[in-house]
Amino acid sequence: MLRTTYCQSTLEIIQLYKRLYMKKFLLILFSVLLLWSCGNKNQFKLSGEIVPSTDGKMILFGFKDGQPVPVDSTQIVKGKFSFTGQATIPQLKLMSIEGQNRYIAQVFIEPSKINMTIYPDSFQANVIKGSKSQDIFQIYIDEMVSFSKKENDLKARFGKAQSTGNEQELNGIKSEYQAIVENTQLFSRNYIKKYSTSPVAAYVYLMNFIQEAPVEELDSMLKVFEPINTSEFVTAIKERADALRAFSKGAKAPDFTLYDPDGKSVSLSAYKGKYVLIDFWASWCKPCMAELPNVISTYNTYKDKGFEIIGVSLDRDRQAWLSTIKANDMKWPQVWDMDEKAQGEVANKYGVASIPHTVLIDKEGVILEVNLQGEQLKSKLAEILK
Repeated sequence: MLRTTYCQSTLEIIQLYKRLYMKKFLLILFSVLLLWSCGNKNQFKLSGEIVPSTDGKMILFGFKDGQPVPVDSTQIVKGKFSFTGQATIPQLKLMSIEGQNRYIAQVFIEPSKINMTIYPDSFQANVIKGSKSQDIFQIYIDEMVSFSKKENDLKARFGKAQSTGNEQELNGIKSEYQAIVENTQLFSRNYIKKYSTSPVAAYVYLMNFIQEAPVEELDSMLKVFEPINTSEFVTAIKERADALRAFSKGAKAPDFTLYDPDGKSVSLSAYKGKYVLIDFWASWCKPCMAELPNVISTYNTYKDKGFEIIGVSLDRDRQAWLSTIKANDMKWPQVWDMDEKAQGEVANKYGVASIPHTVLIDKEGVILEVNLQGEQLKSKLAEILK
């Protein structure tokens, strides 16, 4: 009886251990599966084929400080290759075959299985499936290709009209071209608005608008892109906004010293007590030359009323700079920001993305307005120099 009880007890204990062991095993297995699942929820797999088939090494590029940098590589075997990795948010990547000085594909990667067919001679022919972000980007690309075809048609018509001296046709083509530019910008803004929760929209904004946008617009766009604020493209917009803030309205104008045509130093701080217009320009810049009569007129009107202009040239050709000053009798202080030492240093300080670019400074060196030109500048000066 005792023996039977012992055996039964032993069997019960064994069964209990089995049940506990199985529960523990299942718990461990579940934990492993859960960890694997969590660790792979952001994983992407990018598989591709190159047509015509080739071997070599495929280089995958990401972006750092706005410049492409290699982030991964893999062997191409019989025209096929693959990449795996993590992507918590859609990211734009470029691809190149080692030894070839060009990119053959661009793709928005995201946590998914992405398949590519690459035709190295044409970005447009590449086929990419499995990335929703790429599908969104393709909508933009297709529209830009359409605009580009219209632009090329206009260029061909323009060349023909120019060769025959048909002024009426030339003026009509210029108007059509302007309409294409405006329609492109309108499409881009509407596209950005529609897909604002996708990093693709932030990328399109960077490509089209960031260089010309004032800090107020950038701040507004940062609010629009708040749902995707971890995107590298939104980070770039924020960095641009922060940089512009340092030389926007109400900020202290950075001091600088450059040299005039005679080699004498000219410092902004030397003009404290006057209203100063810093005018960034170049002889090769057609809009600058078109604005020049207004600058001359403004200078002549207000030069004896506590107003000064400092012309900051971005000409790479020193002689072109000097010749333009002389030919146009530009009597206000002129300095060169593109000599061997400067190399655009002052323009960078002031966030100059395009020219003409002006910065109006008050008597204490505080920025009053940015990019006032023509009648707007004259109106502002009339207000402050009564």
